[in-house]
Amino acid sequence: MPRFDVTIAGELNLDLILYGLPDELPPERELLAERMMLTLGSSSAIVAHNLAALGSRVGFQSLIGGGRTARPQRELLSSCNVPAGATC
Repeated sequence: MPRFDVTIAGELNLDLILYGLPDELPPERELLAERMMLTLGSSSAIVAHNLAALGSRVGFQSLIGGGRTARPQRELLSSCNVPAGATC
């Protein structure tokens, strides 16, 4: 029996979502957001997350750099039951 129903190879990014900004941003002005959220980004990671949420056993293979975002990227994937076979 295979370990995964689906294995996805792709990029892994983080998206920074800002809340409380106006619909149109005026040029050359500093604006403060009410709050922000860091979440999974990239099509391949989002598909992996959604397949896992639907009950599939999903593996994810990617190349992750060794910078400050590596740990949050792995944690976000593993929090939705997608083990990341990622290397730095």
